[in-house]
Amino acid sequence: MQYELINLFAVPVYKARLERAFTEQELAFFNSRLDHAVQAISNQASADKQILDAPEMAELRQLISGHLDSYFQRIYDTANQVSLEITQSWLAVSNQGDAHHTHSHPNSIASGVVYINLAERDGINFYRDEDRQWFDLQPRENNYYNAYSYHVETKVGDIVIFPSQIKHGVRPVQENVRRLSLAFNSFFSGEIGHPEFSNRLKIRIEP
Repeated sequence: MQYELINLFAVPVYKARLERAFTEQELAFFNSRLDHAVQAISNQASADKQILDAPEMAELRQLISGHLDSYFQRIYDTANQVSLEITQSWLAVSNQGDAHHTHSHPNSIASGVVYINLAERDGINFYRDEDRQWFDLQPRENNYYNAYSYHVETKVGDIVIFPSQIKHGVRPVQENVRRLSLAFNSFFSGEIGHPEFSNRLKIRIEP
């Protein structure tokens, strides 16, 4: 029996390599911003929520923005004069026994994570919107269609970008490792909509 599966309106998860190591200056900056880390729900985060605005982060921000541009161009392929601009960025740190609770990012179009330090087998879990699921079937083997959650394995130097409304989280850290990542949100900057349809909107992200 021949058939074709068509992935209509698929959830785009972008994964790439930064293709360079973090500099000593960048690593020192990360550590300095975690001297006064604040407690999150099940791990810790930097009090500074504008990490990528710092002068020490200029080169890394440019690199991340390039990946965000690639994500936006490939996924949205729009004729509008608009881009995605990073709005906030912060560090998340988890020690052995810590986790990152399941959550999404409101007031953001696409969110991303850059991995600075990880255990050997680590990554991020994405979760299906169960509010739209009215039946319960147990998968024999997980695939993109039947899984309630999906694990994307990552390594140091990876960047993952995904729609901000998708629920995601990180399992408890089993290893004796300081798990460190840099997360960011983004929003439209420019013009969206169409003037003839009375829905044109100009958006400017303040620095």
